[in-house]
Amino acid sequence: MHDVLIGVNIGRNKTTNTAVEQDYTLGIEQFGCLADYLVINISSPNTPGLRQLQNENELKNLLTSVRRSCDKVACDNQLKQKPLILLKVAPDLDEDEIKSISSIVRQPNTYIDGLIVSNTTVARMETLQSQHRNETGGLSGRPLKDKALETLRSFRRHTQGQIPIIGVGGIETADDVFERIKAGASLVQIYTGLTYSGPPLINKLNRQFATMMKQQNIKHINDLVGKDDRR
Repeated sequence: MHDVLIGVNIGRNKTTNTAVEQDYTLGIEQFGCLADYLVINISSPNTPGLRQLQNENELKNLLTSVRRSCDKVACDNQLKQKPLILLKVAPDLDEDEIKSISSIVRQPNTYIDGLIVSNTTVARMETLQSQHRNETGGLSGRPLKDKALETLRSFRRHTQGQIPIIGVGGIETADDVFERIKAGASLVQIYTGLTYSGPPLINKLNRQFATMMKQQNIKHINDLVGKDDRR
């Protein structure tokens, strides 16, 4: 649709009573004709009640409505290509919740184009030394790394590699990128790393990652995606 990819993150507002109609549907109506992909965010820990949308019935209702809204936007605006739908999930899900979500997103009426794994965590690791460690809200960056990685692996396993995954959380080095791709991510996103290293980090990781691929004689990134899961 564009020379560069444009993504729009849509989430629930704190004061919303009917999130599907007031926030997600309205957001898709406003941005669906402008975006290449829409992120359906159901996992921000900073919005009370938002993560409840990860529950089975709520998620089915939400994704059915999202799919219907995207179809309508594409039809009304005569789009050649509908915006892709990506679901952003939390790293604090247990195995049963991950299994349930994985099953839902593979069903025809609620099928999505990809998962973003993961958002920030509400967990507070014992290794944290900051004086702000007990503040509420989402924790990002290096402390999130292992938790986000394990969540990614679990989603890869339960979706059987049928849903593309974008890996997020604590990615700072080319080794981190390599590890996420092997665990099942097709793409990665960087947030906190940019805060400390700035935009040059992107080119640096790309160069280092390409070198690692060459050193290990990996011809194409698809040969690396989910390699750990294929062992």
